[in-house]
Amino acid sequence: MPMGVFTSEQLGLGRGAIAYRVKSQRLIRVLPAIYATEKPDYLDLCTAVTLWKPNAVLSHLTAAWLWDMIDSEPETISASVPPDSARRAPQWVRLFRRQLPEHSRRRGLPVVTRAQTFVDVAAMLHGSQLELFFDTAVRTPAERRELVTLCERSKGMAGMTALRQQLRRCVLNTRSEPERLVGRAMSARNFFMEINAQIGRYFGDFVDFRARVVVEIDGREFHISPDAFNNDRSRQNHLMLSGWLILRYSAVQVMANMDRVIDQIMAVVRRRRRSINACMPEWPFS
Repeated sequence: MPMGVFTSEQLGLGRGAIAYRVKSQRLIRVLPAIYATEKPDYLDLCTAVTLWKPNAVLSHLTAAWLWDMIDSEPETISASVPPDSARRAPQWVRLFRRQLPEHSRRRGLPVVTRAQTFVDVAAMLHGSQLELFFDTAVRTPAERRELVTLCERSKGMAGMTALRQQLRRCVLNTRSEPERLVGRAMSARNFFMEINAQIGRYFGDFVDFRARVVVEIDGREFHISPDAFNNDRSRQNHLMLSGWLILRYSAVQVMANMDRVIDQIMAVVRRRRRSINACMPEWPFS
């Protein structure tokens, strides 16, 4: 017998033969009329649900896992089914009755599109979990623009309000959790800086080109390698000699005093902007 997950029809066995193999542990009953030849993993369970509900489309956190938007396997299998479908399911399966959205295929299984996955997750998660999801799952500014377009043409859909808010506030391209939290804290105050922006041959964690300010969030790893330590000092000296102001904070410092750090960053950037604007010559109208 081939290995995998099968319907009773695919097995080609009578009810008695199936019952005997289940009793002798040669088959595992996963769902009504759905059997596995060995202990199923998460992907096998996804397959089992689509065999059990042939019109189902995998969605929500299951779709996020299939699209590689999250690393950990969700606790349940989430699937969308037509409104007239029976909702009764085992505890490890969560069915959402609705008009089936546009879908694609991942790993051979029907799954909502990547864009729809953001909408579904926005309707399912809340607070810091939702923030972390968007900060890590939105890969590029282009993808964010695509999702903004989706918001404009899909008003009223569940999760759309949360999706709009996250698109305004999510921070892309941070390299560490302290950096991400600093970016989130700034965006919560509607204050934004370029993240991992390039300045000549160097990059800065947070950059304001108008004020010529760079904010660096240093983790412990910056002090482990002598080469990294020395290169970081050379980079800082070069930027300062080119007129940039460098603000440095340790990861421990920002985690312990986030509000104070954000207050200082905003005050310095705004003061530098005003100072630079004041030094600019007036346009010579004539």
